[in-house]
Amino acid sequence: MNAKIIENIEDFPQFEAQNVFQTVEWMRLFEGEDDTKVVLFAVYETRDTRHETRDVRCAIRGVENAHLLLLQPITIQRFVKWLPWRLGAYAVAWREPWRAEGVTDDEAIEAFKLMHKEIVKYCKKRALYIEYRHFSEKNIYGLIFNSQFSTFDSQLPWYNIYRDFEVGEDVTEHMNKAKRRQLRQSFEAGVEVVLEPTKEQIVEWYGLLKRLYRRIHRPLPSVDVFLKLNELNIGRVFVVVYNDRVVSGSAILCKLGNSQLFYDWYRASVEDVIDGVYPSVVSTWQAMQLVSDMGGGSFDFMGAGPRNKEYGVRKFKLTFGGELTPEYRYRRLLI
Repeated sequence: MNAKIIENIEDFPQFEAQNVFQTVEWMRLFEGEDDTKVVLFAVYETRDTRHETRDVRCAIRGVENAHLLLLQPITIQRFVKWLPWRLGAYAVAWREPWRAEGVTDDEAIEAFKLMHKEIVKYCKKRALYIEYRHFSEKNIYGLIFNSQFSTFDSQLPWYNIYRDFEVGEDVTEHMNKAKRRQLRQSFEAGVEVVLEPTKEQIVEWYGLLKRLYRRIHRPLPSVDVFLKLNELNIGRVFVVVYNDRVVSGSAILCKLGNSQLFYDWYRASVEDVIDGVYPSVVSTWQAMQLVSDMGGGSFDFMGAGPRNKEYGVRKFKLTFGGELTPEYRYRRLLI
């Protein structure tokens, strides 16, 4: 097995992505960003395929007869801009690595060990810590985190919420009565959803997002990322307007193909209630409505907080239906 670090879009390998974070468009979304970087870590074998009945080669620049086994995209994001990257940034692996068909659990574990060492070596110079997020409760990599790498800071029991939709399904069907009433009241008051907002409307919504993320001390990509999202066909930005003012909006990610996977990426609103209007309720409903309108699929709320703590956002998300699902995050300090 060999490992390869892929930093340039021109070197992106050819394979069938299993979620939006594994696509070349995800990497391209952050091209030119000063404070965000996407890097791929690949583990592959080289084999002569002349006598094989099935050719599962993957095109990796500079490697002949490469067979991709495992691939993990890493997003490095700076959260304190006046500090150097290694002290003011963190690295995130969004979901379990891509795994080639036919790779056994034992092969995947060995490949992940090699990959993880390369990730740590690379990120030590560029991030304060690394976090693997949204790993299923029964993932095969947990033993590696907990026993093979003794310097891992913590295994974090987490929750997420998923809701599946059929095409054309009524999104309000499993929302609780209070949220259905608030949604109806908002539209009766004159709220409008703009699915194709202007640049000015996206910039106005970004102001709400920036204010929110400044308050919770979390990193935020530049507004250019959200302006590019629709163009790259891996997501949608929409806004909620009331009295000619942008009062809410969302950016969702989607990977359309054999499986329809939608991710609740960013959302921001003004105060929860304005004259009987509930902006965050409208934008959450609309994000799920897009799943139904675009052919059905699974809506991923992108996290519902630690299992051992009360979390108000979790309670809000659960009012829209969906299944509370245990997951893990794994975090390692790199200093």
